Amino acid sequence: MSQITIIYNDVPDRFSATVDLKSEQGIMEVAKGIADVLQPLHAVSLLPFTGDIVLLMEQLMKSKPDAVFNLFEGAYGVSKSEIFVPMALELLEIPYTGSAPKTLEVCLQKFKTKKLLQQRSVPTPRFELLIEDAAIETSLPFPLIVKPEHEDASVGISNDSVVMTTDDLARQVKLIWSIHKQPALLEEFIDGREFNVAVMGDPDAAEVENKPQVLPVSEISFATMPEGYRRIVSYNAKWDEQSVEYKETKPVCPAVIDFRLQMELQQTALRTFNALGCRDYARVDLRVSREGKPFVIDVNPNPDISKDAGFARATAVAGLDYAAMVQKIMSLALARR
Repeated sequence: MSQITIIYNDVPDRFSATVDLKSEQGIMEVAKGIADVLQPLHAVSLLPFTGDIVLLMEQLMKSKPDAVFNLFEGAYGVSKSEIFVPMALELLEIPYTGSAPKTLEVCLQKFKTKKLLQQRSVPTPRFELLIEDAAIETSLPFPLIVKPEHEDASVGISNDSVVMTTDDLARQVKLIWSIHKQPALLEEFIDGREFNVAVMGDPDAAEVENKPQVLPVSEISFATMPEGYRRIVSYNAKWDEQSVEYKETKPVCPAVIDFRLQMELQQTALRTFNALGCRDYARVDLRVSREGKPFVIDVNPNPDISKDAGFARATAVAGLDYAAMVQKIMSLALARR
């Protein structure tokens, strides 16, 4: 019986009212759910982590787990700190689930991610980066979508993020500079359907059955979104259950699409997974232009694997129930011992 430690980000009470930490709420419930799945097969312990890397390493050296199920997403809402746990595990030579620090770091920097995709000829919308206090101008055609350069979980994306004029552009860029304290990524807005494709597996696995497998395509349907709301997955659409965006942003899996588009989306997702060095599980977000061409708009290594999240929905359609999905991800890490 293997010794498994589940590490998750603990959100102290004094931070729980911070709006952008909504995306971190519920991690404890996910950790408990994964523990329930793994306990019949392994000796499981839960380990919350709030950012003290020295304490974490001391705890791990004492408990000596055979592998770690890594659910850590960053301390105090700082996305860049997501790499702390896998870095510690690499130093201690403890196998863990999910992607390595380099991949997590790259995928949290949208500009670097898109440059790498370009180098690998993976289609992604045209883009520019505006650092703080730079001249707010662009050679890209409107409409554009303006995003914080290094956030995840749709932080900083709202109904106003799609801009049509230079005045709108200046407003959104200054908002990101002032609130999020980081560069603004300008991206050509692909006005079309939105999809996501989950991939599960380890490119370095010896066994064929553990190699990356593409799961059924999901569509994010905006069919019932009222006039005045952008057809995008904003922060409200993901996290504010009372908002119009949340209520009218509906996942459909499997997506109702023809075979050609299905194959193109899945092949693009797999190329993206490999190009960025993803491992075990990831989700690739894409939009399809009115001409039918897919573009990668975001890459999510270690995505949300709660029971009602898109990754679990895709694995269920593929024939894996929640327990089988969790066990599969765990087995990929254990195989690296």
